[in-house]
Parts: sequence; structure tokens; C-alpha cells
Amino acid sequence: MFGFFKKKQEEINIDFAKIGVDFHSHLVPSVDDGVEKIEEAIEIITYLKSIGYQKIYTSPHIMQEGFVNTKQGLESVFNLHFDAYNQILPTSLIAEYFVDEAFVELIKKKELLTFGQNYILIETSMNYDFPIFNEALFQLQTQGYKPILAHPERYAFIYDEGNYIEKYEELKERGVLFQLNLFALVGLYGQKVQKVAETLIEHNLYDYVSSDIHKVGQLKLFEKLKSSQQLQSLIESGNLKNLDLL
Repeated sequence: MFGFFKKKQEEINIDFAKIGVDFHSHLVPSVDDGVEKIEEAIEIITYLKSIGYQKIYTSPHIMQEGFVNTKQGLESVFNLHFDAYNQILPTSLIAEYFVDEAFVELIKKKELLTFGQNYILIETSMNYDFPIFNEALFQLQTQGYKPILAHPERYAFIYDEGNYIEKYEELKERGVLFQLNLFALVGLYGQKVQKVAETLIEHNLYDYVSSDIHKVGQLKLFEKLKSSQQLQSLIESGNLKNLDLL
């Protein structure tokens, strides 16, 4: 019996073309904790193309503390390398917005980097439930934006609750879309986060998957993902909407 399950596991070979679009990555050089040189970004994008990806949206951080980037500043750096990116794969600039007071002001000014049908990628604190999140969500939805929450599996302040699935379901009911960090499925963020990701897959709560890749060294994690039973189940579920972003 155990030999049978081992064989089944070995037979999995993820077809990343069925994901097709990655919209969470840090490939603008020297603006955040992602790549430092354009050559690193080119190596990553080249690899993604080789395994079946068809489009990239790269998403540097914008936050009040830490990486105080602006839409205009990021566009300036990204445009310097636009041709280099797009000679490999169609690549566009968005951002990963940390939900803080400054973000609420950006919503009001409509100074946001969006994609698709007015989607916007957001994150919040890993450890604390900030009240500003509710105001930001209200402002976003009032103005017609569609928030995608990056890596929900990483928010300890949610999954440390005994009824954490209910907490995630409440967010989904409020119109928040969920994006899984692929590398969570191979243990990059620890066993607890991996288990939460697997549980969210079991409850059909994810809408999208992306890499959140920061460094060339993380490319080896795609090799581990190729035999991920959880990722295969998610792709086969029909829940993923990545290809809608082409």
C-alpha cells in the first residue's frame, strides 16, 4: 500500500502553464528586499518562462515604514528595464501594498498600481490585527477596487485562533480574494504555515497562486513544487483564476 502512494506521489509533475501568470514577485532591482540587479530578475523571468509561465506582474513593496516607495518612483525604475523584461515575457508593474494609514491616503488619491479588472495586491501585519485594515477594505471596495490578500497562510494573528478557518471564511465573505504563496507548500515559511496553506486548499479558499519570489536562490523551490500533491489538487480544483489575468 505504501509503495502505491509513493508511486502516486512520484507521478505528479506540475504543469505550471496551467497557472500561467505570476503577479507576486520582487523583480525591480534595489527598491525593496527583492533582487539587487537586473541580471537576477532576468534569470528568474527566463526560468519562469521555461516552466510554462506566460505573463509576469512584478510587485515591489509600498509601505509607510521600511520600503517607502511611490508609484511614480517605482515606475521610473521599472521603465528603465522594461525592454529587458519584455524580451522574455510580458511583464508589468504593480505593487504589494502594506495596509497602513499611508495606504488609505493613496486609495483616496487613487494613486494605486492595479492590474486586471481593478485588482490590487495587499498585505497586513503578520502578527497583529490592525484596525486600519477594515477602513482600508471599505475604502477599496467603495471605489471599485478588488483586493487580493497576499499569503493569507502567513498571518499568525489569524491562524493562531482556534477557529481560524471561520476567520478566513469571514474575509472571503467580505469580498477579499486570497493568493497562496507557492513556496509555502514546500516549507519555506515553516511547518505551521505549510499546514495552514494545505488546510486552506482543503477548504477551497484560494483564488490565486503566485511565487512571491525575491532571490535567484529560491528558483530551486520550483523543483520541489513539481511533485506537490497539494498544488496538483489546487490546480485540478478549478478554483484558480490566474489565467484570467492573461
